[in-house]
Amino acid sequence: MTTPREPTPAHVVPFRQPRVRRARGARTQPGEAATQLPAASAGDGEALADRLLDVTTIADPLPGEQDQVRHIRAVQLGASSGAFYPHTPTEDTPFAASRLEISTIEIMLQTAGEYDPAFARRVAANARAAGVSVTSVHSMSHLHPMMSPYPRRVDEGRALFQQGIEATVALGARVLVWHGPNRKEVQTDDDWERFIELAHDLAQACGEAGVTLGIENVSRGALALVRNVVTFATRLGEIGSQGQVGFVFDPFQAAEAGANPFMMLAAMGNRVVNVHVSDYREHDPASRHLLPGDGDLPWSALIRAVAGSGYSGPIMIEGPLGTDTSGIGRVRETMDPLIRSVFSFEPDRNRHEDAQDTVTAVATPPAGVLKGIDLFNRREFYAQHEEIEAEWHAERGPVRTLYQGLLQIGVGFHHALNGNYPGAVALLADGIAKTSEFLPEALGIDTGRLVSETQACLDHLREAGPSGISSFDSSRIPHIAFVTD
Repeated sequence: MTTPREPTPAHVVPFRQPRVRRARGARTQPGEAATQLPAASAGDGEALADRLLDVTTIADPLPGEQDQVRHIRAVQLGASSGAFYPHTPTEDTPFAASRLEISTIEIMLQTAGEYDPAFARRVAANARAAGVSVTSVHSMSHLHPMMSPYPRRVDEGRALFQQGIEATVALGARVLVWHGPNRKEVQTDDDWERFIELAHDLAQACGEAGVTLGIENVSRGALALVRNVVTFATRLGEIGSQGQVGFVFDPFQAAEAGANPFMMLAAMGNRVVNVHVSDYREHDPASRHLLPGDGDLPWSALIRAVAGSGYSGPIMIEGPLGTDTSGIGRVRETMDPLIRSVFSFEPDRNRHEDAQDTVTAVATPPAGVLKGIDLFNRREFYAQHEEIEAEWHAERGPVRTLYQGLLQIGVGFHHALNGNYPGAVALLADGIAKTSEFLPEALGIDTGRLVSETQACLDHLREAGPSGISSFDSSRIPHIAFVTD
């Protein structure tokens, strides 16, 4: 069998080479010396599928990657009661959320006492009084040691989990969130099978009560890495139906685990039943669960990826909202424009068979592409690669080819400036070919001008040859212009 300790055989990521890990603020540039991570092996703590894409590994979509994606769903901000921890008791969080004009919440059960039926009834009454709906309940993992070798811990943890199911029903919620076992509890094949059996038991119990078990990709949990989710997903047929069990997507947890959040979301497929959002700061990993916008995660692309995944529920803020409006104000300043940019037109019109139809429906590039273009024009080619790459991940329609073309042209020029003749010629040629599918303009970008001027640079490089690349005149490099420029 495939275990979570083995590299997955499933082709879920479009790249071919291992990643060079780098820290923000001290970027390793293409062509510079870097410390190479060892190749993944059966005993590795990481797998190749969990490393972010390198500049040389952008590839075309895999077969089936874009199949049947013809829709995009609305995104609504909600909040976990944990965002008000510890200053607001759980039962009072509906009122705290209402004061911040948050109408949808997740209740995180903080103690064994909060599983009590009377407590659930009290929270439900407060939610009704505050005009707030509870769509999900979050269990407290350490109260459910159901993988313990000590039977009484297992039995009592399972009994309390059943109360959590009942609390979910009493609150009118649809999803009960579970972190699953810790990674150290699923080290062997036998451990993994126990996990599958436990997930089946909990999924069946949730399904009988009319709720869905949502298992989260927690950084310290059994589903921390992309390959873990892929392996688990192959067993969903025996664990439970779509109404009984699904995944909770948390991009912060993915980043903290060193996993690619876009690949994590893709591995979850159409079984995402809840989404948590908080930010991650790569250079300061000790600062956990920051408010969205206070860290490094590419929210423009992530919002679009979630919206395009088919998930139709709220995304729950888990970062600390504090006791005033400043926190939610910062979140809305970051997220609201991104949400509006996704839904500036009829959602179902965002997916078309023809590339030109797609760019006609989308008026302007998304925020990450705009930032990447700005970085390109400032000659920060490696940084533009990171920004546009995230949007390439998020986009499922044909216009993603344009993003890839822009990205490759930028990286091609980076290689040219660093004396890498084969890399420069290959990436510039590929980038020109992809961008040429969107002539003479797309998303307001003057693609015709970009292709023409980039082709002139490529011709010059080919004429100079490998030995003459050092004489490449950087003033020849075009700027990405808009048709109104």
